[in-house]
Amino acid sequence: MSDSMPNNGRRSSLANKIGKLFPRSLPPRLYLIVFAVFIQTCAAALSWFAVESRNPGLIFISVTVWLIWFALVFLIASSKSDNILHPHRDRVRMGAIIALALLIIIGLGEIVFFHAVNTNSASAIVQPERFKEYFGYGDDTGMTQQGINNLLVGVNPYTHPNIISACKDFNISITKITPLRQGDFANVYPYPTEEQLEQAGIKAKALPNQAPKELLSEICYPPGALLLPAPFIALGLTNIKFFYLLCALIMMMVVCWKCPKSVRPLVVLVFLANVVLWNDIASGRTDSLYVLFILLGWISRRHLLLSSVLMGIAATTKQIAWVYILFYLVLQLREFGWKHSLKQVAVIMISFVLINIPFAIDAPKAWLESVFAETTNPYFPAGVGIVTFSFTGILPFNQTIFTIMEAVILLLSLIWYYYNCRKYPYTGIVLAALPFFFAWHSYSRYFYFTALLVFALVAIEEYRRPNANARPQLTSAVSSQ
Repeated sequence: MSDSMPNNGRRSSLANKIGKLFPRSLPPRLYLIVFAVFIQTCAAALSWFAVESRNPGLIFISVTVWLIWFALVFLIASSKSDNILHPHRDRVRMGAIIALALLIIIGLGEIVFFHAVNTNSASAIVQPERFKEYFGYGDDTGMTQQGINNLLVGVNPYTHPNIISACKDFNISITKITPLRQGDFANVYPYPTEEQLEQAGIKAKALPNQAPKELLSEICYPPGALLLPAPFIALGLTNIKFFYLLCALIMMMVVCWKCPKSVRPLVVLVFLANVVLWNDIASGRTDSLYVLFILLGWISRRHLLLSSVLMGIAATTKQIAWVYILFYLVLQLREFGWKHSLKQVAVIMISFVLINIPFAIDAPKAWLESVFAETTNPYFPAGVGIVTFSFTGILPFNQTIFTIMEAVILLLSLIWYYYNCRKYPYTGIVLAALPFFFAWHSYSRYFYFTALLVFALVAIEEYRRPNANARPQLTSAVSSQ
């Protein structure tokens, strides 16, 4: 009996710790975020295998898993989910605990694997050089830092992009450069091989002052993507990936600050256990910057001036933010009317113009080609969405078809949201990401932050908003909701 008492004490202590991290008082839909992150992790891995193998069965399964993920995030955004899940609260909570434990195991396993690769212990499984290439700079981070370096010496970054120079300066692998369907790649299907990419790189290096037709050479972001990290580079930051890591950490701190205390442990656990998120930042992606400003703009949306300026800044960092801003404006229109919405549109546009106009006036053609490169360049199909069916010939290899699908899904989503946003405001975040799943470029990084954004907004606004019905004020004061 004396032996069992310590065991019972340890079990009781463990139960108390779990109870603090996963309080039973939390709305059950908040626990769905753990399932969403776990499914997202599985979907990302499955998509990689499916695309690499081009197996129709695997592609179908991976697309289905992603659609299940979208449906799950939509449930988090819907206020009706709590009523549906309430009878199953304990099972949902226990499932979330198990899913989080699996995510932690995956994360720890990845850390062990990283160490093994770095010490050459896993060289029989994967070549250390390939592994380091994956977690090195990509063309987006390399071109961004090159643009910042030019900016800091007074050179317009849009007039002097050089992908070959960026590859040399930041040790970018040729496999992480975006190919274009022109030049030697005009008749390649469905995507250039590694050997073809290397040949294009050798050809480009022989003509270092000439932009290669086969490789994307523009800085494809608006200037906010350069201006915001520029002070950090000026102060001596040599690896710009740490700036995007800082943006993600600020996001986590903002959510913890604004949400109820009982939710904060779950927020921290969900962020830290999100393996896909940290892999994304480690591999040189830049999305955490625009997502940070979308989050800040949305949670301060009852203070129209502050919120509009933040959304305007988001619009100057990445074009994906423009779609989120559309849904944000629909919600503002439905909640506060045309007068306030038009003021917000004006402030967002003024913020965008003020940041862009020096570059646009100095070199209008270079600025236009860069900022609208995503819509004008002849890209290869890529990503994890419906476009994967074109890799095996199930769907046509035709960019126009996917552009039409993306536009139709966006239009239908906006129409649905217009009539339902007051009842389900946070579904706008999910609907903003959904069209990219049907696009010619449907990279999974376009969706990585969707679940976290929805979870953050629900936790902050749905369960802690005493002034939810207050009229908005045209003030720059920080929201106290």
